[in-house]
Amino acid sequence: MSVELRILKYLKENPGATPRLIADALGLPLSQVRIALNRLRDSGHVVRVPGEGYYARVADSTSLEEAETESSVELKKQKDGLSFDIEKLREEVSHLVARVNKLEKEVKEIKVALEALTKVGQEVRPRSLLEQDLNEDRTVKELKSRKIMKLSEVIAIAKKPIDEYVKAGLVVVVSDLAVDSEFYKNFSSKFPIKKLEVSKLSYEERELMNAMIKEGIVYLHCGREYRLTS
Repeated sequence: MSVELRILKYLKENPGATPRLIADALGLPLSQVRIALNRLRDSGHVVRVPGEGYYARVADSTSLEEAETESSVELKKQKDGLSFDIEKLREEVSHLVARVNKLEKEVKEIKVALEALTKVGQEVRPRSLLEQDLNEDRTVKELKSRKIMKLSEVIAIAKKPIDEYVKAGLVVVVSDLAVDSEFYKNFSSKFPIKKLEVSKLSYEERELMNAMIKEGIVYLHCGREYRLTS
């Protein structure tokens, strides 16, 4: 029951009551009672007699009760409709969750199958004659020993185009350097590297890092440490 209707019913039983009496009788703050009385007076449900108090208009109080009852019925209808919509949404969400779970299971099965196929392919794939030949290449042996060389120097002594060494996974080209692939992989695993620790790196590592910075592979983060861009 609203505050206005409680006050209206009280005034029907206690005509001429003042805001203070109403507040004390109903256990409401005086300010709330005054606001409710102003609303009731504006809507024509109560009248104020100077020097006395407030009086309820019987016919108007009945209409207020009917309006509040109608409002309660409408609110219940809305609540019932909302409950139906919520239940429908729950069913749809449940259906979507079941579909997502099914898709995730299928994706995992496909992933496992692909990994198995890849593993089998790697086991049965023979090393190409090119890779065997390149591993015995004097250029590759020299690069493995020195870790890094000037690209122009490698091109000058290489028996094959530099692209073939790269495709075989033996050489990584960074800026103007040719780098042994294992050395490059091991050095990359050290990142992030604090700026203060750069001086502790070997000469080859510092040269490689400078080339990586030049190529945009490495950047200085917040002036404190070097990080890989990807």
